[in-house]
Amino acid sequence: SGQLEVTRVTDGDSFRSGKLKIRLFGIDAPELNQQCETDYGALWPCGLAARDAIRKLVNTTRKLNCYLRDVDRYGRLVMQCFADGRDIAAELVDQGLALAYRGFSTAYAENETHAEAAGHGMWQGRFSPPWEWRRK
Repeated sequence: SGQLEVTRVTDGDSFRSGKLKIRLFGIDAPELNQQCETDYGALWPCGLAARDAIRKLVNTTRKLNCYLRDVDRYGRLVMQCFADGRDIAAELVDQGLALAYRGFSTAYAENETHAEAAGHGMWQGRFSPPWEWRRK
């Protein structure tokens, strides 16, 4: 736990700080090459949109305040991170560009409910949850 500088955004829920691999706690974002559909059937690159959103959030400050929550099976640090006091994971879920990863936490379930009701991001149409998309 402590302050981290982001050196590379990997995808919509992961980044690096030097040699450290960090995965955001409590959320799952679409994979980079994952596509989502609008209500009208048009495809859009939701995975790239999620990556771009996390880039925008982490670029608001030089250092993030992060708290270690776990280490995953790939050796990544699972952390809850804040940029200028804003919870990055909550922001991504609020934008509809990540889902609450209920298999690990319900911390962002309410954020997801609001994003779905508002039709933000992926909720504007049809999509496969990232964990199902990866299994295909």
